[in-house]
Amino acid sequence: MTDVSIYTLFSGSSGNSCYVKCGDTEILIDAGKSKKAVDTALRQIGSSLSNIKAIFITHEHSDHINGLKMISKYYSIPVYAARGTSEMLINDVPDHLINVYEAGDTLEIDDIKLYTFRTPHDSKMSTGYVIEYNGRRFGYATDMGMLSLKIADMLAECEAAVVESNYDLDMLRNGPYPYVLKRRIESSVGHLNNTDCARLVSYLASHKTKKVLLAHLSAENNTPDIALKTVIDRLAQDNLCADVCVADRFCPTMLV
Repeated sequence: MTDVSIYTLFSGSSGNSCYVKCGDTEILIDAGKSKKAVDTALRQIGSSLSNIKAIFITHEHSDHINGLKMISKYYSIPVYAARGTSEMLINDVPDHLINVYEAGDTLEIDDIKLYTFRTPHDSKMSTGYVIEYNGRRFGYATDMGMLSLKIADMLAECEAAVVESNYDLDMLRNGPYPYVLKRRIESSVGHLNNTDCARLVSYLASHKTKKVLLAHLSAENNTPDIALKTVIDRLAQDNLCADVCVADRFCPTMLV
């Protein structure tokens, strides 16, 4: 078994970040809270910002990049972002630290490969990642308004994955949000609901995926119990099995 460790540091509309360690290489996906909050979370799992070799950004919304400006001020960590997203980081990250890629490109850092793919979200360019190390694959896909076969097939090769389960449809429709915001969340470029997430997890479980972390849950339109039950019920209906957990909103949660 190779040396791999993956945690969501925090997950939700208040901030998102994921820690990945493969061998001696440590990276982050997103930095959606303050420099202090990111470093505190890293220290809780035995690391720190000084160990991070690169930060990979999914998209430019504030809950994914809030910490970038101060992190980039104090640490010379390369930042990787898709074209479109990268253009929105010019006020936060010095030019020499920004590495631009096209969605679909394969990136490499030390012995890690990252396969990038587009996710349907109302941003300049939103991407997910598949991390490959020593023949093992792990997926990360949040902020997607709808499923696609491309995304499902990318993640199906992964032994474990972080996937979005943002909202319960009834809670959203009957909740306090303004109508325009409800429409935006429910749209094909909004967020993924529990039912569609359950479909995705079932598909992954029918392939190689053994463990799934449900992420980016809405505080207003979802609960961990509802999200988890929706997925577990779908797996039971399809006679499939996977280890499914919910990422904590504020604290590190282990995927592998």
